[in-house]
Amino acid sequence: MASTIATCSSGSMPCAIAIVRLSGPEAFSVLDGIFKPKSGLPVSQRQRRHMHYGRLLAKDGATIDLCLAACFSASNSYTGEDLAEVYCHGSQAVVAAMLDHCFALGAVPAPPGEFTKRAFLSGRLDLTEAEAVADLIHSQSELGAKAAVQQLEGSVGSRVKAIREQTLSLLAHFYAVCDYTDEDLDPFEYEKAVDVLTEGERALRSLHQGFQRGRLIREGVPVAIIGRPNAGKSTLFNALAGSQKAIVTDEAGTTRDVLEQVISVKGAPIRILDTAGLRDTESKAERIGVERARQAAQSAQAVLCVLDVSDVLSDEDWDALLLADVCDNAVLVLNKTDLVSALPPWAEDVKQGHPWKEVFSLSAKDEQVEALADWLSGLAPKPDDVLVTSARQARLMEEAADALADAMAAARMGLTADAFLSDAERAVNLLGQITGETASADLAHEIFGRFCVGK
Repeated sequence: MASTIATCSSGSMPCAIAIVRLSGPEAFSVLDGIFKPKSGLPVSQRQRRHMHYGRLLAKDGATIDLCLAACFSASNSYTGEDLAEVYCHGSQAVVAAMLDHCFALGAVPAPPGEFTKRAFLSGRLDLTEAEAVADLIHSQSELGAKAAVQQLEGSVGSRVKAIREQTLSLLAHFYAVCDYTDEDLDPFEYEKAVDVLTEGERALRSLHQGFQRGRLIREGVPVAIIGRPNAGKSTLFNALAGSQKAIVTDEAGTTRDVLEQVISVKGAPIRILDTAGLRDTESKAERIGVERARQAAQSAQAVLCVLDVSDVLSDEDWDALLLADVCDNAVLVLNKTDLVSALPPWAEDVKQGHPWKEVFSLSAKDEQVEALADWLSGLAPKPDDVLVTSARQARLMEEAADALADAMAAARMGLTADAFLSDAERAVNLLGQITGETASADLAHEIFGRFCVGK
């Protein structure tokens, strides 16, 4: 018999409202033991999915809060089990005393991800939807949240299940024809089988192609800020991040490593990389930082080359310009316009002499980054199509597509049935691992172990 679990599901305290959740066969009886409605009738005997006001009790029977509670029957709960929730004031002391009482009445602490794991095991969610819950919790931008909700609504799981069911139907027909020769069954046609397998492979390849775009939404589009020391890179980084993430001083060489920060720019996830100033230096640490700056610029999807318009061009500026040329999405940022009345003569030559995607004249110190932010937001993929964000799902999709391709080749060449069946059954098994229909207990434990406590 499953245990009844309890934990706080609302995050860190103190806060305005804390939510303690119970799930399992004794959830209602535990709730009745810790919560007394004002009307006197236990919550378990009152209307489901309704809030009820009453007193929250400690183990000694003393009232520790006046709050709300609700019950959800297994048929309508998140976990597929009887579930109860208490909505109390967000006091660490109150929550601790409440949980202590719950455990005294037989509940046990919930491990990370246990509520969602039970939702998966009860059939409330498939594995793609369960992973989407974690993506939604950890999303750092509006686009990330939208992509996670798409998967939570079944955008990936439903397509994978359809491909798996079509392949299973194909196999079932084949076995039926072989095993029931006396029955009046339609003959198995390899040409039709090839059509089904071809369509399945095509659909999986299409889903897999969305993985790189989906990963950008999940992890943020990498954008490197490069330039010589004191060009204003860290000030620009802070202006885009909306807070003082990087140290800004008049001393050259302050930044000696690559600072990363995923920020939401107009709802799009952008992973800003603030790099060390490009220059020759005697400092070993700074030299390492300069090398990492070069590597970041070469691997980033976009580069912001920052030049100081209040100064003359230096050798370090030319070094930054040459480095920017290796990126297809290079943007020129003419910074510190607050210090000059007009752009210097060299600015026009730099604008015309390089294949810039865009040129922005601004003062990062005065946070004049609105136009640049608009451009950066356009780098993120738009979640108009289905975007796969899980590396696990993407790997299994690719392997399943390969298995379907092998089965298709065997069918076309007229090979023995065992060759065709082996590859098709392998694809079915791999697709089942994506949705959880053939997932092992170890895999489920690994996936849900990455969740936070209370979800």
